[in-house]
Amino acid sequence: MSEAINPNMLLQRIDEMEKELEKLRLEVLKMRAESLPVEEVDEETLKDLEKRFEEYKSGKAEVVSGDEAVKILSEMLED
Repeated sequence: MSEAINPNMLLQRIDEMEKELEKLRLEVLKMRAESLPVEEVDEETLKDLEKRFEEYKSGKAEVVSGDEAVKILSEMLED
């Protein structure tokens, strides 16, 4: 017999994964910026990094909502 899935736990886990993914994105951007010599870090890259960092700090980072994630996962399970 299969176990029942608790939607609240699933949504909480998805939310945690979204936050972790955004942290990892920022780390990758930071690593990319740090790996370039100062002369090669163009203004656009720097502004993009600063924008993403500010979005993350303010909680406005673009992420998938819990409801949207559930919809996507449900569609994947149906296939």
